[in-house]
Amino acid sequence: MNKYKLLGTAVLIAWAGAAAGKDVARLIIPTAPGGGTDTLFRAIAKYAEPHLDATLVVQNVGGAGGAIGVSQLTRAKPDGLTMAGVWMGPITVAPHTIDTTYGLDDYIPVIQLDAAPYVLCVRPDFPAKDGKELLQELKSKPGHYTFGTDGVAGPGQLATERVFQSFDVKARDIPYRGAGETMPALLGGVVDIYVGSVPPAAAMEKKGDVKCLLATGADPVKALPRATTLTELGIPEKQTLLWHGIVVPPNTPDAAVKRIEDAFEKAADSPEMAAFFETAGVEKRILRRKEFSEHIRKEYAELGALVKSLDLKKQ
Repeated sequence: MNKYKLLGTAVLIAWAGAAAGKDVARLIIPTAPGGGTDTLFRAIAKYAEPHLDATLVVQNVGGAGGAIGVSQLTRAKPDGLTMAGVWMGPITVAPHTIDTTYGLDDYIPVIQLDAAPYVLCVRPDFPAKDGKELLQELKSKPGHYTFGTDGVAGPGQLATERVFQSFDVKARDIPYRGAGETMPALLGGVVDIYVGSVPPAAAMEKKGDVKCLLATGADPVKALPRATTLTELGIPEKQTLLWHGIVVPPNTPDAAVKRIEDAFEKAADSPEMAAFFETAGVEKRILRRKEFSEHIRKEYAELGALVKSLDLKKQ
């Protein structure tokens, strides 16, 4: 569906909402239609809408790794009817790597909905059977191995480098645009290690095409029981999780923030979303406003220090 059809659909929905006497709320998704992030927010919006007492219109605003959509959100009227579905990329990574028009105080974190680690997978013939052996092999040959990620200074590279730095591992990052390119590069022998999200990795491991040896989280991954956790490596504090959450414009009234928070928590608790999370290979992980804000600020500082240590210049 092109952007004009999407816009037309949004307008028709808005007209329908107005005709029904309901407010029309807008959920900005700062990415193109069709990907995993878009699919998740469209799913949860469906179950949040009845609790908002408003017609919820989804609007995709892609570009600059999500920064354009977040920038639009920060400039929106704080009327309690505008929100954005975000992930770590445009919130705790992009401000360190590109020139953004917003910072930590230019939006209100409302609720985190889920979280999942990045995973490191190799071909079946790679000389390691778990995460510890993977790191030992990489350390024994500095700069020899390559790992494919979701872009220069992207969350995948940063999640991986946090682990590598802890063990003085040197490997070469090869940036791609996502699992659609990175997994074929691994299977084709172009890169030695896949770094990406759980679902495509779990599917390939189940087929026997890869073995997933390391996860960038502290807790076990249900879909990838072979993957060594950072707790097992003794560095649980270095975990980096891919999360999704809701933010609203600054100065949005507290009552409106609370209504949005409650609506999306109820949606996340629904049986339909429980099934969605399981299929998507992520864990429901609710952080309400205060905890979510604290998490963002902590991650922002940690990833900012990492970007500086890796000398990743702003683009």
